[in-house]
Amino acid sequence: MTSEVVRQQGKLLLPFQRQILASLVPDSDAHHSAGNALLILARGLGLRSIVATLLKIYQSPEHLVVVVNATPEEERCLGEEVGMKMQVIGYEKPAADRQSLYKSGGLISVTSRILVVDMLNGAIPVALIAGLVVLHAEDVTPTSIEAFVIRIYRNMNKTGFIKAFSDEPEAFTHGMAPLQTVMQQLKLREVLIWPRFHEQVCDDFGKRKSDVVEVYQPLSDSMREVQTAVIECMEATLSEIKRSNSYLEVEDLTVENALFRTFDGLVRAQLDPVWHKVGPKTKGLVADLTTLRKLQAYLLEFDCVSFNRFLETVLSAQNTTKGGFENKNKSPWLFTTAADTIFKVSHDRVYKKIEKPKPKLLAGDKGKEKERDDSPFIDDDWGPTEEEEEAMRAIEESMMSEQRKAMGLEEESPKKKPRAREAWLPDDVEPVLEEQPKWLLLADVLEEIENDLYWSAADPWGVSNDTILVMCGTSDTCTTLREYLSSYDDEDGGQSMMRSKLHSYLVWKSHIGRLHRNVKRGWGNKNKVPTGPVKGNAMPNVIPTADGSFESAAMKRKREWQRGQAPAGKRRRVRGGGAVGGSGSTHGGQVEPPKTFVPSSGANGEAFEAESTEMADFMDATTAGGSAPAYMLPPEPQGDVAFSEIAFNEYFGLLPNEDLVILRPYAGDEDDRILEELKPKYIVIYDPDPAFIRRIEAYRAAHQGLAVRVYFLMYKDSVEEQRYLSSIRKEKDAFEKLIREKGSMVIPHEAEYRPGEEEDSATLRPINSRVAGGRIVKTAPPKVIVDVREFRSSLPSLLHAGSFEVVPTTISIGDYIITPEMCVERKSLPDLISSFNSGRLYQQCEQMTAHYKQPILLIEFDEKKSFNLETYAEPRGKGGIEPPSETDLRSKLVLLTISFPRLRIIWSSSPYQTVDIFRELKENRDEPDVDKAISVGLDEASGGAAAEGTGEAGLGFTAVELLRNLPGITTSNYRYVMSKVDNIEELCQLPLDRVQELIGVEKGKVLFDFLNKNITSVVDLLDV
Repeated sequence: MTSEVVRQQGKLLLPFQRQILASLVPDSDAHHSAGNALLILARGLGLRSIVATLLKIYQSPEHLVVVVNATPEEERCLGEEVGMKMQVIGYEKPAADRQSLYKSGGLISVTSRILVVDMLNGAIPVALIAGLVVLHAEDVTPTSIEAFVIRIYRNMNKTGFIKAFSDEPEAFTHGMAPLQTVMQQLKLREVLIWPRFHEQVCDDFGKRKSDVVEVYQPLSDSMREVQTAVIECMEATLSEIKRSNSYLEVEDLTVENALFRTFDGLVRAQLDPVWHKVGPKTKGLVADLTTLRKLQAYLLEFDCVSFNRFLETVLSAQNTTKGGFENKNKSPWLFTTAADTIFKVSHDRVYKKIEKPKPKLLAGDKGKEKERDDSPFIDDDWGPTEEEEEAMRAIEESMMSEQRKAMGLEEESPKKKPRAREAWLPDDVEPVLEEQPKWLLLADVLEEIENDLYWSAADPWGVSNDTILVMCGTSDTCTTLREYLSSYDDEDGGQSMMRSKLHSYLVWKSHIGRLHRNVKRGWGNKNKVPTGPVKGNAMPNVIPTADGSFESAAMKRKREWQRGQAPAGKRRRVRGGGAVGGSGSTHGGQVEPPKTFVPSSGANGEAFEAESTEMADFMDATTAGGSAPAYMLPPEPQGDVAFSEIAFNEYFGLLPNEDLVILRPYAGDEDDRILEELKPKYIVIYDPDPAFIRRIEAYRAAHQGLAVRVYFLMYKDSVEEQRYLSSIRKEKDAFEKLIREKGSMVIPHEAEYRPGEEEDSATLRPINSRVAGGRIVKTAPPKVIVDVREFRSSLPSLLHAGSFEVVPTTISIGDYIITPEMCVERKSLPDLISSFNSGRLYQQCEQMTAHYKQPILLIEFDEKKSFNLETYAEPRGKGGIEPPSETDLRSKLVLLTISFPRLRIIWSSSPYQTVDIFRELKENRDEPDVDKAISVGLDEASGGAAAEGTGEAGLGFTAVELLRNLPGITTSNYRYVMSKVDNIEELCQLPLDRVQELIGVEKGKVLFDFLNKNITSVVDLLDV
């Protein structure tokens, strides 16, 4: 490739992007290893454009270029960028079709798991591959399957290129020499580092700058109070974690780091080696940090109703366990004063309780105050009602306004109609419905843009249009803003939308109340006693309840105490002997709704439960009587309305982008194409994102004469601002660390294979020291047959790195065949637990014992976690009353060894140790036979019962799925059927006796009847 080709293909790129491309594409007379490099680029600088241009350069039927580790979204976008000429290979393509695509050349994107199997099987000509393009290079680790692919490729192809890309510089800052480790796995020696502060990037972006308007919106007092309280809870939680675990790196445990999602993985990575020593308290604290971080984000993203709803969901989940019992291990932060502030202030942002005025007492009636309070005949609603007070205030205001108008002090203005109170709103609830401050700011910005569009002249260049683009952090934020802007009113703002959300919130709370009520009734029904006479004193102190059930006197006293009622034995003096309590009363069969319900105060789970129950009673009472409220009734059907094309186009027609306010969430590299397609004149950054700001800079620098105005909205002195500044600083520190490591790292000699540099093959083979003192060298590496489904794990890659010959195939029994008599079933700890619970492990061990002399169960731990079974031990039942054989993982293993005496269990601390175990097991033993391993279990009805899924080499995915869905075909016999018939057509033509010979008498009869069913009558009925 020459520099002229680079200039021709990269004419749409910026100068610094063309310079990067020139470093990756060498001249035709350069050494074949030139251009092999790892590119680490800052986010937002056009990585996808560089990769797409590189693929266009190498796009040719004579070159087979394979794209590795691309997401489905990247495959789609790159395919569109290169002109839909990139083939995508997935699991649905059989091996024969994949092989033909490989031989046709061109650009191919394939998953790493399929590619490594095809490389080992010889389905793809590795020696003819022109090069590999590896995306997301930060994922390439010694145990990753991408490292496996690169190792095979470089061993079989010494001249092809490898180009890796990454836009996650922070991922190269964790661990010991992370950049050197990734470079070694990529077999590369050169790294290109391009941060935002690169001199060339600053020069390109500095030539044409956008018109940026930064608007900082202060938080409301309530939001600032909640934010401060959440930070206090996070600081307290972090302090408790540091105090309980002194072996953690304290410098990483800060509130600033806790604002990012990566903090959870950071803490867990430090705790994993000692996770078995970590108590339940610390584990709960780690989970609490995730919840508190979500609260910080949701406070700014959600509206006040949704945020309070999320808080109450957290409180309800903490209050009870899965079985309905009271949770004794609540999160510690819920007991702090800051937590009370969070819940109380968030609740007051939605609505407040109206304190009803008490009737004024005369001087002679002061002694009767207590008597009046206790009397059930005194009406608590004495005095004017709320509607009467509002009417009197309206009359007074109108009279005063008329007087001012008569005196000439006030001009006449249109009267604002007072909002009617909704029927679904309780009487003592006053909605507050605080709107997000940034909503009103966005409305003001859009109004300013509208005025600017009205008064500004048309663009003389005709490059930009009048499109308004609003970028948000999430799709939920886009939905909320869309609802707010569509329902915005100059007088009420977004109160109509907020009242709709309040109604949904109250309905949700009533559902929670009904759930609590049903749970209590369910536990009460468990206390029922059988009807009939009770002999002797078998059931003393049993009291019948209103619903026909029975409960003990102690349970009744406890229930009454939880409700706040006085026990039956402690009567309260009531004037007139009337009944006291009750949330509602009936008059003539009509149920009246309860007058009041008490809102919860702080992080009080019991108060929330009582409030939700009372809300459920209120909702049930308002809908009692047979007819639903007016707001729940469907609209009345209208008569025939004449069709109006103008009205139809107004509501359903397509509108140009200039007449729309487009709201979109951030989509990574896809945002570059959005800017190119829309060419917006006004861009509103609702949620700040450093990567998108750089995309705007690149977009502005690439278009001359383009008028772009950017509105940058941010909450002042908020977590949002801190997160934005911290992300920029973290990226800058990461690039500085990479630059320092690049100058001091040492790349091993074998990281890049070149012709003439191969070492003697004898040194690359394992030496058998027991034969002639180590002077005789093995001519062939040890062989291990691996099931294709095992390539999801890292063990096949490490076996290949350990000089094993890995043979991928589909086997019915076991995961690894290491000798003709030795079969290994590998289980990770989570897989072991699930296999015990489903019973699949017993069936697998039964098959291995029946077909192999030495069946082995390999239990493999994660190398990053502790080598201790207590980490994964299942908890015992409540009180420890359940037998250990049903709950303890160790007891299940003992029962498994008793059931299968010939089964051997091997414990491995990591996949690295498993490689050494396999090497020791294979010493002085014969190599396994591939054909025999495939045929084992296929000739019996029990064969292949443990094999799930597909992946048969050379067989069509659709045909196998069709066969498995036929009646009489099961997972235990479909492989045997495939070995006896060539295709579905041949199976359909078999006689009954032949089908029964294949799968049995009953199953064969079912399958034969299904295949030969006469459907003529059914077709005739359909025609009629």
